[in-house]
Amino acid sequence: MAFLLHHLSIFFFNLSFFYLSISLLTNVNSDLVDDVCAKTQHPSICLQALRSDPRTTGADLETLGLISIDISTNETKTAKAIVNALLAGARDDPRLENRYESCLENYQDSIESLEICPDMLRMRDYASLNIRASAAMDRPDTCDDNFEDPPAEPAELRDESVKVQTLCSIVCVISNVLLKESHNNNMTLMETHSAI
Repeated sequence: MAFLLHHLSIFFFNLSFFYLSISLLTNVNSDLVDDVCAKTQHPSICLQALRSDPRTTGADLETLGLISIDISTNETKTAKAIVNALLAGARDDPRLENRYESCLENYQDSIESLEICPDMLRMRDYASLNIRASAAMDRPDTCDDNFEDPPAEPAELRDESVKVQTLCSIVCVISNVLLKESHNNNMTLMETHSAI
């Protein structure tokens, strides 16, 4: 009987430890997503995008960066499709046609910048990653500037622009954190080397 109780207590201890570990991993990931999203332009958009993607569960910062690049690229392609549809309906209005053609170029530039980002992240070239992500984030804003004069930018395009800029800002935040961590690690390595 004592033998059985001993093994049961070990089993329940291990089971409790397992659940505690899973809980801590989930909280660490949740904290990482919360920390990143708090630094973006629109935290609620960021939280919704990252939490709705199952790949973010248990992701470290670099993996979260790759996921964010993918989400941003896909959303930018959605924005480009919206512009294409608006352009098709604006063929009678040269002013709107010019604006949408400009926006089409802006979103294509964003896509091209984002498509280079995964390689930069894998190479740990965080400064270049930040430059490309910032460029991708700025281009939708350039499109928005086309609508300073009437007629106003369609709400669907404006909302998509905000979403794309926010998603790109996730990549910027992550690249800044990784750049800072990399710099701190290099400083520690230099201090250790000079102490030897």
